[in-house]
Amino acid sequence: MHDQDEFIETINLWRLRQVRWPFMRLLSPHFVAEIELGRYMKRLLADGRWKVMRVEPQYLDGRLSDHVFDVYGQRAVSQSGWRPEAEHA
Repeated sequence: MHDQDEFIETINLWRLRQVRWPFMRLLSPHFVAEIELGRYMKRLLADGRWKVMRVEPQYLDGRLSDHVFDVYGQRAVSQSGWRPEAEHA
């Protein structure tokens, strides 16, 4: 899978803020971060440009980050060769 992967972007889960659960964020930040990541990935897959995606944590200060990730994906291509990003151009 890695040979065809394309870098999409770097995300910081602490900055996404799609989940409006301030108390849950305080009590269980890792749970909220997991929900944030799931919603982010679902949004990217829903637009039809990506068929497969993966995230890799970045190294920050010599350790793997639990909130900063690089996102990679494989573009969706139909059998006719149509690519969804062509419509958005």
